[in-house]
Amino acid sequence: MSDHPPPADSTDSRSPLDPHHDEPPRPPFLQQHASQRIGIEQPLRISVINDYEVIVSGVTAMLRPYPERVRVVETDVGGLPTERADVALFDTFGGQRSIVTRARQTMANADIGHVVLYTWSADADLLAIARASGLSGVLSKGAPATELVDGLERIANGERVGLDAPLRLAHRGPQSPHATAAETGNLTPRELEVLAMLGLGLSNRDIAEELFLGVETVRTYVRQVYQKLGVKNRTQAAVRARVLGLEPASERRTAS
Repeated sequence: MSDHPPPADSTDSRSPLDPHHDEPPRPPFLQQHASQRIGIEQPLRISVINDYEVIVSGVTAMLRPYPERVRVVETDVGGLPTERADVALFDTFGGQRSIVTRARQTMANADIGHVVLYTWSADADLLAIARASGLSGVLSKGAPATELVDGLERIANGERVGLDAPLRLAHRGPQSPHATAAETGNLTPRELEVLAMLGLGLSNRDIAEELFLGVETVRTYVRQVYQKLGVKNRTQAAVRARVLGLEPASERRTAS
């Protein structure tokens, strides 16, 4: 519950919904990916799950340049994976607690090898739930695409990744090929997430419960969203959320 609002990004001109990550050259000893070093079967079968089509599409786009290493066999918006997969990747955008509940349900599916959270931040409470639920890993949405693929390969090989150290809030937004920085008002990742949840009509308390935050922290985020988007109330914010494609497959109205 110690998450604090991130400072506004004033120097980064990239769209906060840009699906492409700038990646510096990797040292030669890291250029051989995990599956080559360990010998796991390729390409890995990946399911991508979230409540928002724009988010699922963005994650799929990130993985597309690596067809010899990973293959997205299923994208599920608002439900649970049903196809056989080496890894079910649950993007937590729009409701960490609700997504974690669905990830835990997926653990009972014998056709899914590993269940993983893909998130901007993970505090000690979220990590404790992930460990207790038997999830295989927590991967950062702030990492380059190559690190995401590396993490998926490590997890598929049986390594538990990202379950110990809390993950600080990254300062980039969810993947979408559609929205521009001007359209989003340069919202931070957390502000975009709060905007999406305002679009559901959730109260500040419901949002706080979903995101493992304090109510006062959520109020601060809501004020920042209003200011950056130039809106005056929750109704106007909800309209902007839908314009940006932040409309879920199902209308989740209360925290699970």
